[in-house]
Amino acid sequence: MNQLIKSKGQNFGLFYGIFLIFLTLYAYAIDINFFVSYWFLIFVIISFFVNAFWVMGSLKKAQAGLMSFKEGFTVFFISNAFALLLSTLFTLLLFTIIDPELQDTVKELTILKTTEAMENFNVPMDQVDITIEEIRNQDNFSIVSQIKGYFSTLAICSIAGLLIALILKKKEEENY
Repeated sequence: MNQLIKSKGQNFGLFYGIFLIFLTLYAYAIDINFFVSYWFLIFVIISFFVNAFWVMGSLKKAQAGLMSFKEGFTVFFISNAFALLLSTLFTLLLFTIIDPELQDTVKELTILKTTEAMENFNVPMDQVDITIEEIRNQDNFSIVSQIKGYFSTLAICSIAGLLIALILKKKEEENY
């Protein structure tokens, strides 16, 4: 593997991972409601696209404006996999070791937010009750759930990464 790709992927992954950790720390230390806020999701999505374009653009610039599809996706994948790993490990640490009661708090906030949203859409109360019961029975912060979340998020993000790499690729023109 090209050392430049590996280096850029790791560096951008570290910065992106730290950003995701800071979002979680902000929610934990300053505004617990941020965990269930749409803003949290919006920041994560925007940061994903910024990181993807930035890491691929940086590689392309370092290679004199040239980047193959494979190189673009590889640098993106390394960056994203590393960042998500850091974020997942921190989430596990926070929710299982540092503050295990935080799981219950976030679950209750999720129930309140979900109930409010479903009532705004005039969902029948029996369906609201079923949804709330499903939320209560979920264990989103267990090690198994976090590992499943890591791989499913990585897979979904990789699809977007494939498309971005396809858009940004530029090969050297061949002269015959």
